[in-house]
Amino acid sequence: MEVYHCTGENQLNIMSKPKMLLFCGWGWAASSPLIYTLQRNLNYAHFGYTKYFKILSRPIWKEGELGYKHDRGTNKIYDLYVKGEYENYKSYQPATHRMNLRVDLQPLDDFPLDHFTKIVTGDLSISKYMDFWHALHDHVITKGYKCVGDGYMGRPIRKQYYLAGLRNYYESVIQYTNTLKSEFDVKVLCIARDPVRRAFSHYVHTCSKTNNGQNTTNKRRIRKNKPAIINLPIDLVINDYVHEINLIRKYIGDNVYCTVMEELWEGDGVTELSEFLEHPIKKSDLWKNLYAPDKGHLVEYDKDVPCQAYGQDLLELTPEIYWHYKNKFNHVYEKWKETFGSLPLHWGEPIEYKV
Repeated sequence: MEVYHCTGENQLNIMSKPKMLLFCGWGWAASSPLIYTLQRNLNYAHFGYTKYFKILSRPIWKEGELGYKHDRGTNKIYDLYVKGEYENYKSYQPATHRMNLRVDLQPLDDFPLDHFTKIVTGDLSISKYMDFWHALHDHVITKGYKCVGDGYMGRPIRKQYYLAGLRNYYESVIQYTNTLKSEFDVKVLCIARDPVRRAFSHYVHTCSKTNNGQNTTNKRRIRKNKPAIINLPIDLVINDYVHEINLIRKYIGDNVYCTVMEELWEGDGVTELSEFLEHPIKKSDLWKNLYAPDKGHLVEYDKDVPCQAYGQDLLELTPEIYWHYKNKFNHVYEKWKETFGSLPLHWGEPIEYKV
């Protein structure tokens, strides 16, 4: 796997800056287990109050300038935290990936609440967000962490091509990334999974949340407690990983690494990830991952990774479905091979799921 590093004069310029790990995971590719690994097991990066801290998620134009609307979810977290009700709030529900266990919040017990208060009150701005991360960084390094981590803002960067026609999103990405690079030594970590299997996991999760199991797009009833037999086509959103990685490099720079879920948990991917992070990682450090080895519709709920099993038992990813979408989106696989030399472990062919 190729790792993009910045060198020379740029490296000298960032030596004195605080460190930020910008996480750009794709959903249903074990992004939660990887962040749990980094924060809980390795004490490498602390991501603040939750995995997706959506402070800058709603950019708007206000009086000719870029601004942001407050995110209700973040405000709710703040309200719960102030009341002392945030710890373990819904943390074991099947669909959640909140990071609000004692192990997550204990390092923040003596972090002044004023920093959180400032970003949920008054006008939002990128500079106010930077102030928060600077304060959090200076705090968590006293707890043994190497850096802070932003688990949300990587998403709008890599999705920029979807939003190219929306000026507020485009300007937000430009201003955010320019400010971030000027104030932090940024590493960008991505995690990918076989494109079809990742998209299928996303699809069945969406089915499980829509009208009590009915997918309104396909008008298909999903039966409970038994995998449904489906006819093609279904609506899968296949990510072009290489295209999106290149977008991240365009806005952030070359210090970008994409690990592969299958290689990390089942292959030797920990070696390259350790080298990129400049931090020792052993296989035993990895958080539990229900997608590796992949059990498909046979996966069982596990409270340690409650977000992963939700809805996955509703449909079976049959070889017919896999080959249909693998062939349809073969260019995504071919682009990966052209960029990195070969397909990762288990990519490009169906898995026979067994009890």
